[in-house]
Amino acid sequence: MSDPGAPADHITPYDRLALDEPTLIALLAAPTAHEGLVEYFGIELHGELAQLARASQQLQRATPGRRIYVLPGIMGSQLGFVRGGERPSDILWLDPIDINFGRITDLKLTAGSRVVALGAMSYTYLKLTLSLRVAGFDAVLLDYDWRCDIAALGKLLAARVAADGHENVAFVGHSMGGLVARAALTHSAGERVSQLVMLGTPNAGSLAAVQALRGTYSVVRKIAQLDLRHDAEFLASAVFSSFPGLHELLPADKAASGVDFFDASAWPARGPGPDPALLADAAGLAQRMSSADARFDMVIGCNRATATRAALREGEFEYEYSLDGDGTVPIALAHLPGARHSYVECGHSDMPLSDEVIAGTLDLLAAGATHRFAALPPPSRGALTRVRDSELREQYVGKIDWAHMSSEERRLFLDTLNEAPRRLRP
Repeated sequence: MSDPGAPADHITPYDRLALDEPTLIALLAAPTAHEGLVEYFGIELHGELAQLARASQQLQRATPGRRIYVLPGIMGSQLGFVRGGERPSDILWLDPIDINFGRITDLKLTAGSRVVALGAMSYTYLKLTLSLRVAGFDAVLLDYDWRCDIAALGKLLAARVAADGHENVAFVGHSMGGLVARAALTHSAGERVSQLVMLGTPNAGSLAAVQALRGTYSVVRKIAQLDLRHDAEFLASAVFSSFPGLHELLPADKAASGVDFFDASAWPARGPGPDPALLADAAGLAQRMSSADARFDMVIGCNRATATRAALREGEFEYEYSLDGDGTVPIALAHLPGARHSYVECGHSDMPLSDEVIAGTLDLLAAGATHRFAALPPPSRGALTRVRDSELREQYVGKIDWAHMSSEERRLFLDTLNEAPRRLRP
């Protein structure tokens, strides 16, 4: 658990808003808006969710259609401790108040860790889930402990599919969720799955994982701004480097990414980096997942400033940024031989919230095709710029006092956790 100064028993507003799904939907559908939910989702998204919640409740008596399992990406499930009794669970990820007190160190994955998944991030994934239900599908939003290795997560997903007993089911996986789905398809329960729609899945990895382990990724650096006790380098070394799942997201295509990231000697000698044992275990992820077949649709985001290649220069990584990706996953590392590919101008984190992406996903599930996405990627425009680790470490420095931020400032901070380096933003 946390050190003695951390408020482990303090119930924060984020703990209270970690509601079970039926309660959350009932509150969204109520005639009077719940003030805490309006602040949490923001006025616009709250309005959309309220409308979808009411529509989904009206359809509850109808016979649901095909079972669809919605799988969040990495960092897309809440993590924390179960308090038990009448008290709400203790949310660590993502509770800015607990992070302010330095409690994110409790997320370090150890043999004795009692941290568990506590529901998917409703802010990111409830709109997609409710849209599927309103369209007539029997959509189930799942969560998982994204710190763990993908093969183990796939085994748990396959067991869930087998236990539910539905035939002819589909997976919609965002980011890492698509990899968990591919791992599940290696088990006998995978025979029940007739379709897999992947949104922004890093089938051959992402340079964002490299930056997370180096302490230069915007998410890690902004979380460190919230953490009043630790810096980004400490969090990368002491917390994020303990996650097998993050190591498995390292780029696996040396030709596309520029470096063999599973060779420990290819990493800079100074600064945070991967755990050598986890790095060795993470290699060869493709052999632990299903290869693509006629069931696979891959939706790839593009035209966003993305780290697409890297090289070791003067003892640090230098990243080449281009528009050939969704801001997190390069097009080249999203490609999966044997799958159908389509392209949409959308950022990685925005895909589950995009009206265009949601509509196209509904088309794919209902008809197996859509006109909403492009069949070919946009022409490559080459490198925008090159940025080194040292330059990325100059961004998002200093600390943030969450308690003294306005609602608008808090919403903007959380909405832009995963953003490009400053000089690449429009």
